[in-house]
Amino acid sequence: MGLTSALVVACEERLPTAIEEGGLPGEPVTVEVRVPWSDFASALQVFGGYGSPEDLRRGVVANAFAGTLDARTLVRFAAYPEQVTARDSTGTARPDSNISFVGGRLVAYFDTIASTNTAPVTLALGATQSEWNSTTVSWDFSVDTINDRRPWPEAGAGPVTDLGTAVWDPAAGDSLIFPLDSTAIAAWADSTDLSVGARLALMDPGARLELRNLALRLDVRPSIDPDTLIEWTVGTRNVTFVYSPNPLPPPDGIRIGGAPAWRTILDLVIPAQLTGPAEFCAVVSCPHALQPGQISYAALVLTSRAADPAFQPSDSVRLDVRPVFDRSAMPKSPMGGSLVSEILGRSVPAEAFGSSPGALIEVPFTQFARDLLRGEDGAGNRATNTLALLSVFEPFSISFASFDGPGTAGEPFLRLVLTIGPAVQLP
Repeated sequence: MGLTSALVVACEERLPTAIEEGGLPGEPVTVEVRVPWSDFASALQVFGGYGSPEDLRRGVVANAFAGTLDARTLVRFAAYPEQVTARDSTGTARPDSNISFVGGRLVAYFDTIASTNTAPVTLALGATQSEWNSTTVSWDFSVDTINDRRPWPEAGAGPVTDLGTAVWDPAAGDSLIFPLDSTAIAAWADSTDLSVGARLALMDPGARLELRNLALRLDVRPSIDPDTLIEWTVGTRNVTFVYSPNPLPPPDGIRIGGAPAWRTILDLVIPAQLTGPAEFCAVVSCPHALQPGQISYAALVLTSRAADPAFQPSDSVRLDVRPVFDRSAMPKSPMGGSLVSEILGRSVPAEAFGSSPGALIEVPFTQFARDLLRGEDGAGNRATNTLALLSVFEPFSISFASFDGPGTAGEPFLRLVLTIGPAVQLP
């Protein structure tokens, strides 16, 4: 197979496998070969829809962020307490089920790193009025299941019953409190009513905020001690978010991450024979039949590009690569284990997809490349030639990573470091 890529003799860095100056004749040589996309990869496809925003257990709110993105968070709360422990007139603590809820507050906790605002912003709280399905809800549809697709009366999870506004100043802390009266608290008491819930929206344009937690704190009045209020914290049962617009698959690129998550699939071959370039043949005689054991290192090298500004990451992105067992079953084919040695995947800083695009990101898969060239894995199973590029956790964030695709200036290439021994001549 002819290579049109550049070749680098690995002697500039003093690597354990590199050629040392003055090496004795007959020593193994280590060379680096960069194989262009057209010589090793094909059939790139981007698939979306993995997981649901609800899987994040976090919220996102945005208002015309980057001029386009709107997002609102929906939440349902766990069941209210049926009784509390209070002290009666004798000072004895005992359970009391004759209780009343006289008010409370919704507390929202923000992720100050993932949120983009630096100045105070105003948020609005409302009570939902329509039934909504936490797994399938979207900006346009409150329910989107098989044989049941219901649009919101107002796109964006509306209308809602207004419950007031509050201002979050990130300089003052990471939390925001919405005071609630007894009427609002009573409206959320029925956990079986699928229309019950709260909606948080951002009023000020130009920001995207991430909520890491929400809690409903109830003021409970026991009958045995009516002069005392007991604060009871109720956790969340469902937390999700809806947003608009939904990004379309990139026409010429690679996308990883998002909520729901994106994966990029591609087919690979490892060249069985190398016939160039000239620099390679000057070091190793050509044609050269490549052997699996000669591959010291193999990696897919990606070039980062700036993501859609509305979905640019605000924190590091962790990439994973896994073998796909049945390409024809995509987008739901089973996959093998991670090929990335780092436990939490290949970490890439957020700047690579925003202010500093064009970074070269290597995703190693050395053993996969050896198995692919050999035709089988270590267990004797037929080696798959399909890889999936994805985020370690799906979904991980509303934002996603973007890379240049085939046919672009930064198209992916295959980096091979080969350690080739001298030919053995029998007498």
